[in-house]
Amino acid sequence: MKTIPLPSLHPTANPDQLRADIPASLGQGGIDLILLKSGVQLLIFDWQINQASLFQGGLNDHSVGFGFCLDGRYGHHPACFNRPLSIRAGESGFFSFPKGVEILEQTDDKRMHRVVLLLDGERLSILINGDEDRFYPILKSLEKKSPTRMGNILTPVMRTALHQLHHCPYRGTTQQIFLEGKSMELIAHMMEQISSGYGCRYDCALKASDKERVHHAAHMLVRSLNNPPDIMEIARSVGLSRTKLFRTFRQTFGLTPFEYLRSHRLQMAMKLLQDGEVNVTQAALMVGYTNLSYFARAFKSTFGIAPSELRKSFRVT
Repeated sequence: MKTIPLPSLHPTANPDQLRADIPASLGQGGIDLILLKSGVQLLIFDWQINQASLFQGGLNDHSVGFGFCLDGRYGHHPACFNRPLSIRAGESGFFSFPKGVEILEQTDDKRMHRVVLLLDGERLSILINGDEDRFYPILKSLEKKSPTRMGNILTPVMRTALHQLHHCPYRGTTQQIFLEGKSMELIAHMMEQISSGYGCRYDCALKASDKERVHHAAHMLVRSLNNPPDIMEIARSVGLSRTKLFRTFRQTFGLTPFEYLRSHRLQMAMKLLQDGEVNVTQAALMVGYTNLSYFARAFKSTFGIAPSELRKSFRVT
């Protein structure tokens, strides 16, 4: 497989934002780098490439960050690690790498969508100041300056913040304030996750066969959002008991099957409303909600905006 340098960033009309586009010969999409006032760098990777590829890049000025993978799967191999890390949709992670480290990433030919927040170790130490006991794992990696990655899962509150960040309705100064707030919210969620130990990757405790079964079950669950199969039917199809299916689902995704289905339904409803092709009632029915009041409450609770308000904002713009 040929190694391809990550495309170079170039200025945009926004002085605080840089952009790198994937060459048309490889696919479409690219990388946005937004420089926030706090010194945090917000990176949004969103692309679709034609074939599995190996990209080469590096971290020059920052060595500490938080990553969130919404779509896709990739092999991430910093030169400071002996072997690559396998990262897939639904995972998050904290990392601390030496400055100037070269990184190879192998991505598949599906959509890649992930968010990375970069900051320097000193700034993170300042944030932790006064609460060192709770964040000992992070401080230990910063003090030793040793390559570190702590893998976790995306929690529902992280997913909500990520979708709000990706679909920011503002421009100019208010956009900067909004993105700053959501980025700091994501850092807070991740730090709380690390300090509590919640969401630490449990896949290693699962047999390979059980991993395959639970991912197949997840696919079956969301294949038809408006008419999902019964959970017992899914359990029988993948060869697990109902109890074990629930346990392995939570171990793998950090959610129960019902929470996983609800999250996918609401995310699809948001996409339908943003595309502007359907109204709120149609979007609710298409993803399986027959009670419109319940749908509106669930939508606003998850995304912070009523579905009617979201559709109106996208129709106006």
